[in-house]
Amino acid sequence: MLQHNNDFSINMLSLIGQNEQKSNICFSPLSASMALGILMNGADNETFNQIQKALGFDDATQDAINQYYHKLIEALPALDSQTTVNLANALWLHESYEFFELYKKTTREVFEATIDNVYSFTDQATLDMINKWAAEHTNNLIKEVITPDMVTPQTVMIFANALYFKGMWDKHFDKRLTHKANFYTADQRTVSVDMMSMSESLLYASADDAQMLELDYKEGKYCMDILLPNKDIPMSDFLAELTADKWQNYISALKEMSELQVYMPKFHFSYKRNLNNDLQQIGIINAFDKDNADFSKLSPLPTYLSFLYQYCYVAVDEESTEAAAVTIGGMEANSIPDNLFRADHPFIFVIREKQYGTILFTGIVGDPTEE
Repeated sequence: MLQHNNDFSINMLSLIGQNEQKSNICFSPLSASMALGILMNGADNETFNQIQKALGFDDATQDAINQYYHKLIEALPALDSQTTVNLANALWLHESYEFFELYKKTTREVFEATIDNVYSFTDQATLDMINKWAAEHTNNLIKEVITPDMVTPQTVMIFANALYFKGMWDKHFDKRLTHKANFYTADQRTVSVDMMSMSESLLYASADDAQMLELDYKEGKYCMDILLPNKDIPMSDFLAELTADKWQNYISALKEMSELQVYMPKFHFSYKRNLNNDLQQIGIINAFDKDNADFSKLSPLPTYLSFLYQYCYVAVDEESTEAAAVTIGGMEANSIPDNLFRADHPFIFVIREKQYGTILFTGIVGDPTEE
């Protein structure tokens, strides 16, 4: 199942890399996949099938997929005592909208998600609460993931995954060897960077079109792979040919090379992307379609996916890598039911007789608990 899910990872990297005009991109396949995993538990029929196929789960059952995600949530943070990996999931539900108890139970138990009811998603206090959650679960690297322009009065659910990673290099770069050097950008500019360097025995592979380097973090349970296309191959062309199988071929070709001379720039940047179009290009179509979305396992009332954003941060220096991602999605109701009456704030009451319209009693209920 992992290999198939890597199809999603490479497909999205290739798609975003070809479509994005910015020089730097950062994408967390795990965060996006887990957020969509939360959502697919509320999907049915073709809407479910499209998400299932796009994530690379083929004919796996919902139970098997849920077991896969739960295993990751349990295993990844405990895999390496010297590498920090934190995963968190959350749901915020409009308190006036009905959601199935089974969906909420599954989200709590499988994804270990917190679930909060909110009065309105257009209230700034609600947005502040969601942004605070994102900051708390990314070591304050990502502080704003939702803004007023992303929600409407029809927004009835927000779901999110947060992922934080901090790993110390097993073989770190000596700061004394870091020096200024040229870096040649995709648009033919030359910029000056802080270039790190080391000479170590490392896993390395060379192919006709690229080189690959593997850098371990302490304990060797996590690593960073650097895939470097040949200088004469534009990155967009390289990405167009990159598949999960080709990626695996690079990995399989890695062999230890003694005293490999490595030069790599320090870098850190943030990146934000609306994934709606990307997901539709890999086949998740109905979820965004107000008329065809089928989230009948989420709520008895019609909803559709209005947005899926990802925010990402990554920093690499001589000693470590720190990275964080938040994937956040919003569900809208086709319409807020007009047959809903929820007296959950102060109200007036009137007792009257109907033939003459005589009012017998009237009053205001400001606190029903007071006698």
